[in-house]
Amino acid sequence: MNKLTTFNPFHSGLKILHPFIWILVAVLYSPILWQLYHNRWETVDYTHAYFIFPISLWLAWRNRIKIRELAGKKTSEKSLSAFLTLFAGISMFIFGWRQDYLFIATLSLVPMLVGLISYIYGWNVVKVLSFPILYLLLLVPPPMGILDSITLPMRHGISFLAEKILRFLDYPITREGLLLTIGYNDIFMGQPCSGFRSLITMFSLVLVYVYINKSSLNKKIILTLFIIPFALLGNLIRVITLCLVTFYFGEETGQGFFHNFSGIMVFVITILGIIGLESLLEGKSKGV
Repeated sequence: MNKLTTFNPFHSGLKILHPFIWILVAVLYSPILWQLYHNRWETVDYTHAYFIFPISLWLAWRNRIKIRELAGKKTSEKSLSAFLTLFAGISMFIFGWRQDYLFIATLSLVPMLVGLISYIYGWNVVKVLSFPILYLLLLVPPPMGILDSITLPMRHGISFLAEKILRFLDYPITREGLLLTIGYNDIFMGQPCSGFRSLITMFSLVLVYVYINKSSLNKKIILTLFIIPFALLGNLIRVITLCLVTFYFGEETGQGFFHNFSGIMVFVITILGIIGLESLLEGKSKGV
């Protein structure tokens, strides 16, 4: 008798509609993702974004059992905050699509997911999926003006530090803006030399490592805070090494093979730095 009284055909009907709701969301955002995958990310040197969406799906899939349990406990009450968040996401999508603002249209995916998931499955499911959802922010391509305002100071800073360090080591180097001259060779600090691409790529990868790491929250925060300093240090060492290779072996060697493959140096230094810091933190926690 209890089963008959608690059965809600309207609620069951809504549950049947859930797959169709997600299909509709996929259809709405397919043109956005198509533009991003085919030209936008490559144009703004934001190519790390190609793996953000697959990783986010994988992180959500890892929590599938917990999500299923929490979704089963969802009550029929709908939260006003969930509806408002969903409405904000839909409004951002419509505005971005109508005005051809790819940044806003892509950004709307986050509040859209938060509002829809909380409205259908409850806020507890949103809490479990908070990192995979927020991780999607890393696939949102920044406007060109904002990107330039970030990379230009980074390029100036890297060239300034490289000049000071090499001059301290008695190398014949001068700097004029973004142009470094070491010996008789000129090295221009172009946009790739800012290190932004390596930095954001390493930040995206190490952030996932920190998230799935079974350690304390304080340790995760410390590791996250050191991602950017390690990546910047790696890029500085890369630029200094590029200058030295150009000085000793000529511009063709420095600006050719080494320039194309030296980016791996940033990854190696960042990874070694994170591993070393993690070992240090573990040693301190054990009282070593």
